[in-house]
Amino acid sequence: MPEVFISNLDRDGERRAFKDHGSARLGAAGGVSLLKASFEPGWRWSKDVAPLAGTTSCQVRHLGYIVSGRMGIVMDDGTETEVGPGDLFDCPAGHDAWTIGDEPCVAIDVSSDATRYATRGGAAAEPDRAIEIVRRGYAAFNSADVDGLMSLFSQDVVQHVPGNGPFAGTYKGPEAVLGYYGKLAEMTAGTFRAHLVDLHGDGAGHVTAVHLISAEKNGESRVSRGSILFTLVGDKVTDLLELRGDIAGDDAFFSD
Repeated sequence: MPEVFISNLDRDGERRAFKDHGSARLGAAGGVSLLKASFEPGWRWSKDVAPLAGTTSCQVRHLGYIVSGRMGIVMDDGTETEVGPGDLFDCPAGHDAWTIGDEPCVAIDVSSDATRYATRGGAAAEPDRAIEIVRRGYAAFNSADVDGLMSLFSQDVVQHVPGNGPFAGTYKGPEAVLGYYGKLAEMTAGTFRAHLVDLHGDGAGHVTAVHLISAEKNGESRVSRGSILFTLVGDKVTDLLELRGDIAGDDAFFSD
């Protein structure tokens, strides 16, 4: 029989105190991990967490939700934004942040990176170069950077697409793979995105990328999970094996 895993965040979670102005608590139950943090007024990452992480900016990616309060974020390139109650956010590594106003900012973070937040693990380097190449590939895909994608593909690259929908099949060569991407964009009026959730590598040219797919088509929205197993030789992607969490649902969305 399947087992139900239960853990109480306040009772069982690991408390991680900031230098000043608040703390975070990390909990886990079965396959879920969650970080809940309370950033008190006056909190700033560069003052309250940097001494713990040992980096000049936060190198943890955050996938989260603001329960209450407000927070300002500035990326390493100077881009600034603000999040508040009810906001979902995907904040890449390489940023500073601070609490806005006189109310604590309470946030929930479900990123796998959150397990190393406010620890020396926050300075961890990429496991291997292949992971960084795949990361660049996703960024190029979501920004329709054709040249960027072409620079990552080998001349004999192959992408395998599962299911029985209109895109199922095997695409051989960079032009065929890019043609597949073009059809996805055309059918969804340019709304198709594959947002990275996590990356796992073996240090020998194999990378599994877990992503969240979002798209709109004929007034309907689709959100689903999937992954791609990448094989790289040197700095080039040679094989992409797509895997889906809901093949039937994806097929139905793209077939209607």
